[in-house]
Amino acid sequence: MTQTKAPLTAEDTIQAWVAAVAARDIEAVMTGYADPLLVFDVVGPMEREGKALYRWAWEDEFFPWHGETGTFALRELAVHAGGDIAFATGLMDCGGTEGGRPVEHTLRLTLGLTKTPDG
Repeated sequence: MTQTKAPLTAEDTIQAWVAAVAARDIEAVMTGYADPLLVFDVVGPMEREGKALYRWAWEDEFFPWHGETGTFALRELAVHAGGDIAFATGLMDCGGTEGGRPVEHTLRLTLGLTKTPDG
């Protein structure tokens, strides 16, 4: 019997992204992004275009700040999906180190997702 893999839901995709960030797995973090990519980011520059620049931001800015003991947790996720698009909002509890001291921030998260032929 052949088993078919069920397509990921928007919520599955978002939760996998959160887990990838928490694990500092850059390949998994970038899996869900496609070019052209436009991101309005938490820290400057506020607008980033393209996967290469966004990958750099994760590797050279976020992961060093996040460190080995930082937090990255999603709560209050709400997903509204229909057809090939989904819109999601939530809150991110995000912690890292600034000036040698641990810091925690709560951030608003807004995502727009589109279904692609590969899932």
